[in-house]
Amino acid sequence: MPVYWEDAATRVLNLLLALVNSERPRSAAWIGDRVDGYGGAPDTVRKQLERDRILLSDLGVRLTETTEVDDGNAVEKLFGVDTAASYLPPVEFTTGQWEAVTAAGHWAMEPGLADAVQAAVTKLTPAGPLAEVDRSAPVVGAVPDSTDLTDDDLRALRRALDRGLRLEFHYWPTRTAEAQVRTLEPWGVAAVDGRLFLTGFDVGKGAQRTFRLSRIADLELLQQWRSQPVPDRPVRALVTEGLQAAATVVTAQVLFRTARARELRARTTGAPRPHPEGEVLTVGPVDRTWLLRTATAYAPDAVVLEPPDLVAEIIDRLEHAHRILGGQP
Repeated sequence: MPVYWEDAATRVLNLLLALVNSERPRSAAWIGDRVDGYGGAPDTVRKQLERDRILLSDLGVRLTETTEVDDGNAVEKLFGVDTAASYLPPVEFTTGQWEAVTAAGHWAMEPGLADAVQAAVTKLTPAGPLAEVDRSAPVVGAVPDSTDLTDDDLRALRRALDRGLRLEFHYWPTRTAEAQVRTLEPWGVAAVDGRLFLTGFDVGKGAQRTFRLSRIADLELLQQWRSQPVPDRPVRALVTEGLQAAATVVTAQVLFRTARARELRARTTGAPRPHPEGEVLTVGPVDRTWLLRTATAYAPDAVVLEPPDLVAEIIDRLEHAHRILGGQP
């Protein structure tokens, strides 16, 4: 499927550009007359404007609200952009710094801080290391997800790691799945792509398993020593190995046939290799679901050559889309 702008995104962007380039705050009537996407009755414009104001606030852009008396002695609201609160000075992050920023975003447990942290990380995303490749940031940044871990959960996790004890917890493979009770000899916690993961030896499975922190809860410290030694490698490497073994992270060879697909190019490593139709680059390690969705969207500008199972899934998706649109397989 092609990459496209939704009408709502276009309308909000038009609003932001109009207010930023305006010399003074503007009324809802002015916005309805001059900003594309806000046509309709005055009450409809006001309601849509209020919803978009909340959306912009979630993205870290603050709209000011003042009042004035119009020619008919009626009080009307005026809207503008709070540039001091919305804009940041130029800033760039190294890969290590960005991992620290996104990982820290998980620990804003207080409700009063969660929204502010989410908006801050969203706003900082274009300064992350993904923007260093071809100076292009991804369409959707790697914003950290939230966790449901309580202070007691975190204390149990810390003590298990410090003392070499086992943990028991509830794990949800997907958001809609039933919770599973898992017993783990934890090795450590590390961030990959702005998400925090716990890895260790799963007692029930008899092998290493890696769990996203946003999918576990109700951690209980067991008075049982771990039975397996902790591998002598950095925790982040252990997490990456665990994700790759579970096929949730993948490295692919991608043929770039045009200069497009910059979101994929932003995740490449190594030097390009010439190809009769363009150049081949290594993408990854990245989240497999993300790569499947993104590579499908950018075909045929970008064509995945390896691994074979990913190629087959992309072909299936494209053929399914072709049939839905009335074509023949």
